[in-house]
Amino acid sequence: MMKKADLINGVFLENKRKKKWVDKKSGHSSFMLYPRALSIVWGNVNDYWTWKCFKDMSDDNVEVVKLITICWLDVQGKLEISELSPEVDYEIVFMVRLAKGCSGWELPNTLKLSLPNGQVRERHVCLYEEPKGQWLELNVGNFRTTKGDRGEVSFNFTNTAGHWKCGLLFKGALIRPQKMSP
Repeated sequence: MMKKADLINGVFLENKRKKKWVDKKSGHSSFMLYPRALSIVWGNVNDYWTWKCFKDMSDDNVEVVKLITICWLDVQGKLEISELSPEVDYEIVFMVRLAKGCSGWELPNTLKLSLPNGQVRERHVCLYEEPKGQWLELNVGNFRTTKGDRGEVSFNFTNTAGHWKCGLLFKGALIRPQKMSP
């Protein structure tokens, strides 16, 4: 049985593929889905991706994945909505970092959120002018949970325009209570 302190500090699930914790301010569930919990097209092909250990904020080693080179980028994640706290506004963000020397990010990337009720939200982000060497939070979208929600919330990061790109690291997808504006 997990103790409250464990949930506040976070517990790893599925052999460090996921991490769950309770947000200190709100008391609501949050999740980090690390790259091994995501579906990455050609993610196990060493010519396209490389897997590395990375020290997480909790001082635990977790795996991140770095794009070597690819023309068809498709990263997908999903989570049972019932694992989240009910009656809460959530946001999903992909945690990514552009490596020095990255290229091919001139065209927009598509971020898509699909909810169990059939709603689909899509937005486009361009990484071309984003800073290199620091973690970026790319907001996929926001949604509200309700009591008794069933089904999966799924989310995608794609760039399938057919041009070659390289130098993007994925730390994972963060699902957390939406940040309130000051």
